Amino acid sequence: MTADPAARAFRPLHFPSHSDPLGAVSLPVAQHLLRRGLLADGARLSLEGDDPSARLEDIRDDLFCNGWIEPPRHEQMPVTDGPRGAELARLDRSALRILGFWAQKVHINGLVDQDDPDGPSIWISRRSGLAPSNPGRWDTLVAGGRASGHSIGQTATQESWEEAGIDPALMTGLRPVGDMAVQYVSRRGFHQELLVIYDLALPKDFVAVCHDGEIEESTRLTCGELTLRLADPQQFKFSSYLVLMDLVRRKCPAKLLQNP
Repeated sequence: MTADPAARAFRPLHFPSHSDPLGAVSLPVAQHLLRRGLLADGARLSLEGDDPSARLEDIRDDLFCNGWIEPPRHEQMPVTDGPRGAELARLDRSALRILGFWAQKVHINGLVDQDDPDGPSIWISRRSGLAPSNPGRWDTLVAGGRASGHSIGQTATQESWEEAGIDPALMTGLRPVGDMAVQYVSRRGFHQELLVIYDLALPKDFVAVCHDGEIEESTRLTCGELTLRLADPQQFKFSSYLVLMDLVRRKCPAKLLQNP
């Protein structure tokens, strides 16, 4: 984005059809888009036009051509009215963060030996050093955003195969944990994410194999080893740190949290 301190301040972004804001744009980005005539600023900062997807594509193209974001990812993400809301438009993944729209993210904890009194073993994955965001940081075993036209279940199955080589037959052990709506700021913009969390029971002989190049390595840790790594949050993608801390609280012996 920019080193400008104003980049830490955000303006709510509205669709004309909705009274509540759907996104949030940093002041420098908002000023750029207003100068380009791509947003309107009356009583509120607003996307104009009858076709929001087409207008958002114009904005994405302008932001890319002017160096604000990376090249298109060629993956259309839903623009929704809230964390669990209806899809109102579509937008290339590369521009979702800079415009501050909600994303639904699947996180799968891969667990082995869940009945062990010392807690399960836990698979985690390190993101590729070439990833456009959080390169080289640790992630849950599987993590991925729901694309437009896909269900959460389809996303879980697809990402599990692509990132960890989990055969669909193993997905029978998938158990929903719940979801967590979070908002935070990074250099990429204002993040609004619904983290949809699952635990997946895996056999002892499972070995993670990445098929899409997004994962550099995967490793299996004891509860104690994971707790020690989590003592340095900078090693982890932020959302995955939250999910893994929740996992440790749920599945690992309480003494590990008391004496990390």
